Amino acid sequence: MLPSELLLVRRRSGRIWPRYAKLSSENLEVANLLIQAYSRHMGEKKNVLKEFVGELENMGYDYRFVRGLSVLLDRRSVLKCNVKVDPVDLRRRLFQATGRLGLPTTPEQRTRIVESVASEMKLTAEMVEEALYADLDSELVLAEFNPLSPQSLLKDYNVSLTQTLLFNSTELDFTASGNWQRIFYTVKRLGLIYEAYRRSGFWVKIDGPASLFKLTRRYGTALAKLLPAVIANPGWTVEAKILWKYTNEICDFKIESGRHGGILRKPEPSAVSYDSVVEQNFAVRFEALDSGWVLRREPEPVPAGRFVIIPDFSFEREGVRVFMEVVGFWTAEYLRRKVEKLKKIEVNMLIAVDEALACEKLAKLEKHAKLNIVYYRNKVPLPPILRYLEEAFQHAKEKQAQFVRSLPVTFVEPVVNYEEFAARIGVSTESVRTTLTEKPPQGYVVLPNSLVKKDKLEEIGKTLEEQMSQTGRLLLPEAARIIETEGAKDSSNVLKALGYKIKWQGISPETAEVIMPESKQTEKDS
Repeated sequence: MLPSELLLVRRRSGRIWPRYAKLSSENLEVANLLIQAYSRHMGEKKNVLKEFVGELENMGYDYRFVRGLSVLLDRRSVLKCNVKVDPVDLRRRLFQATGRLGLPTTPEQRTRIVESVASEMKLTAEMVEEALYADLDSELVLAEFNPLSPQSLLKDYNVSLTQTLLFNSTELDFTASGNWQRIFYTVKRLGLIYEAYRRSGFWVKIDGPASLFKLTRRYGTALAKLLPAVIANPGWTVEAKILWKYTNEICDFKIESGRHGGILRKPEPSAVSYDSVVEQNFAVRFEALDSGWVLRREPEPVPAGRFVIIPDFSFEREGVRVFMEVVGFWTAEYLRRKVEKLKKIEVNMLIAVDEALACEKLAKLEKHAKLNIVYYRNKVPLPPILRYLEEAFQHAKEKQAQFVRSLPVTFVEPVVNYEEFAARIGVSTESVRTTLTEKPPQGYVVLPNSLVKKDKLEEIGKTLEEQMSQTGRLLLPEAARIIETEGAKDSSNVLKALGYKIKWQGISPETAEVIMPESKQTEKDS
């Protein structure tokens, strides 16, 4: 965060956002000059360093921008009192000497007091003068400095601007593409008040500092510390209501990774960690299989009533997702809370339970329609997990196929790509392929990866013939280009449907030649 007087914002039509520093050549030059100044002023007093900062302000740069960068560099610096005596003790001795020798109403009297204390402490008068106020902030000496790149400094500045603005928020909502375990660990560690909900994805609402009656500063600082954990993800969105204290107006604030990710500095990525050897062992063994499922560590949280559970894993395949929680050895109180949350789960979830915990409370969960319990000893067994995943996939695929069959869709496009259509309606490619090949729409030819209108297929065939008649031969890359230009991506299957064959000259497709169907060749010869 930055001091509130250094906050730069723009407001318009009920919206507010920080005046972020662009990574322009001018801003990068300012950042670079400041970084070099700190590196160059090692061993010098802070007031000398700040004189240079003042010079930049006098050159026409916004003083709040320059001072904001300087504040961040101060935090990367170690400033020390560079004298051998304690200034506080020295000032106490001078005060006592003044009591003995009288007030220093003239320069001569002041010199006499200073020399008296210097003699007492076995110092020179010059050393006393130098150490007298050496502990003041402006007199501290720059002893260490941890430099960074100008780009990183500007990005840190933009993060600090955002944190400072959020200090005035009444509420904060965010979503992220991952890292949820670390995010919720941070939320709880900081003592933030939160609520989880669904809104085209998983969102978390945090009460803002401006919504509380007390502890505003401490709570605002805690909220600011949450932001880096959110923006550490590849994808994220942050929304907030900001109470602009100067007008008492509530303004909307929004930033998202797509627009702002490049100007905000992310914390260093942390390595994937596991809560137990059992989890790590399972992940290694599962990922070694060619199961068709993608294993994700710490996926998005799952609502469980008014609480959330952050599963240990999720298995994903063509739009189907199954979660998995590994319940190892924990305290009785933890297990009680875990069971209460699992009772409220509304998604398919595998529960791998250590046999040592096969207690009555966990046994009751076996009746839960959404939960499937697998017991293990030492390591989670793979066969029952794979069986459950396959059953879940077939069940989901059948439900999706029923959904596709029920859609009142009439295709008009010349080419229907199964994968693209599946993505449009939110189902697996396999369910679309199964449904459309069972009963193809009238006038379409079924290909392994798409449907193509018969007249479009004939049109492609004529184009290929014309090209072949002009050049006398047709190479495979040129045929593929013609087919893709016509909107069909499945070039090899289009050629097969038209009766064309491919004559290979080695293994390179660049030299492969397309051979006209015998029926077409006979027509041409006659």
